[in-house]
Amino acid sequence: MSIDTADAVTVMRTIDTLMCELLSPAESARYTALWSSDRDGRVVRGLLLIRNSEVHRHAPIDVDTDRVVSGPRDYPWRVFPQWKEYADLPAEVRHGEPNQSRTPHDRYRDSVAGRPVVETLLDAMRFFDRCDPSLTRRADDGDIARFPLEEYIQHTYECRHPYWPRAAEHNDLLLDGMTLMSPTGRSRQVRRAVLLDDMTLYAGLTDLGYHSASFAESADQIAWDVAGGFPYTAVTKAGEVVEIIERDRILMAGETALSDVDLADTVVGSGVIDQGEDSDDWIRTWWTEQLGDAYRYGTQRRPAA
Repeated sequence: MSIDTADAVTVMRTIDTLMCELLSPAESARYTALWSSDRDGRVVRGLLLIRNSEVHRHAPIDVDTDRVVSGPRDYPWRVFPQWKEYADLPAEVRHGEPNQSRTPHDRYRDSVAGRPVVETLLDAMRFFDRCDPSLTRRADDGDIARFPLEEYIQHTYECRHPYWPRAAEHNDLLLDGMTLMSPTGRSRQVRRAVLLDDMTLYAGLTDLGYHSASFAESADQIAWDVAGGFPYTAVTKAGEVVEIIERDRILMAGETALSDVDLADTVVGSGVIDQGEDSDDWIRTWWTEQLGDAYRYGTQRRPAA
């Protein structure tokens, strides 16, 4: 899809340039250092790549779509645009001009790519407001005028103010709270271990009384759950059902470390070829997607009694 970001990034660059030109040499040096050391400053520098493409190369950059949501009744659909990954930008943009600084490319890659367009523009506004609050128009209450942005067909959290948590930050805050909650259901049965980098995930079934539901959880979180009193058991390949306990953050099945137990459904090498819903890769993906969507993870958690 295409949206017009040229005006926004051009204004951003104008302010950025004036800051460099009007400040004293010492202040200007401190300001430009923020392009690398400050989170919002890195975004401003990364958006310069978009501005240069739009203005100098006359090569507007199409954006991706994070999601599309519908409104009630006769409201139109709403598109949530996000910046392309760096590798997906046009080749002429990635290659740039001879002797052109590569810093905007690096900052785009690590601070802009894949993020919601609106959030990055809010980052830029927050950056300039932090550097010089006199640049920002204020309402009578002292807040930035005309913010937060109007809510419009919003199904989940959306950052609509320069100083609100960004969506990823909000998601992490929700996850932090949810990890303090007990799992839903009456108990959980661990049946499989899956490695994800240097972390062990355990998968199995949650007893919901009238039916069971699959779960995947980290070993560390299970240790917290068990320490909080939620019952977990492990099922071995021999068919034994063993209570899981926690000792100094180590999960134990009886007197054996859970990591050493031959669990019922663990398959050595699973997921290397098999991509089905019972593969290790599928479980890894399921777990990763849960962490990116706190509302989804929250369906498996409840406030502790």
